[in-house]
Amino acid sequence: MLQDSAAMRHGILLAQAGAAFSKACTAFKNEMLGGVGENQLTPSQPSFTPPPNPPAPVDAGIVERLSNAMNRAKLSAGYTQTIGETLMIATAPTGSAITDDAKTSARATAMTGSIVRLDWIKGKFDGIFIESQRGDETDWTRLDFDMRSPYEDTRPPLQAGKPEERRYRLRYFIDNQAIGVWSDVIVVITLP
Repeated sequence: MLQDSAAMRHGILLAQAGAAFSKACTAFKNEMLGGVGENQLTPSQPSFTPPPNPPAPVDAGIVERLSNAMNRAKLSAGYTQTIGETLMIATAPTGSAITDDAKTSARATAMTGSIVRLDWIKGKFDGIFIESQRGDETDWTRLDFDMRSPYEDTRPPLQAGKPEERRYRLRYFIDNQAIGVWSDVIVVITLP
């Protein structure tokens, strides 16, 4: 069970590293294609850094083995709801259905280099869709989706070296389907 746990944790960390690398590649591509002005240097190409210390190989089927172990625990004589909640294997109580008015809240932080960090709460959802407006834009543009807070908007500014106003709105999704309503609009001024 410990080997399964280590393998599963490593797999999750590897997937997160892959997602971060994918975002860095997209930012690299956008900077390459959208850079403005003379004498701008080509940005540094991102490199993939896998998580350290890969665990010993295990047989496929970790989820099935874990599910069987949880079911055995639930059927044992001493099992209680409190134990299940402590082990995080308890079934959610009824009445916790996701409502159509679910609304995420987020905080935006301007960081140097025109980067904006969005911190949001995942709750029981798969992730969020992110839309944005910049400067005088009036239409919302799908910026990205995110499955793990925080999200960093690394787009270069519309005018190199100048601060700009960026507006964001977020909406939860489950199975790639939008859930609930858009968040309140979050406004931030970037730092060059």
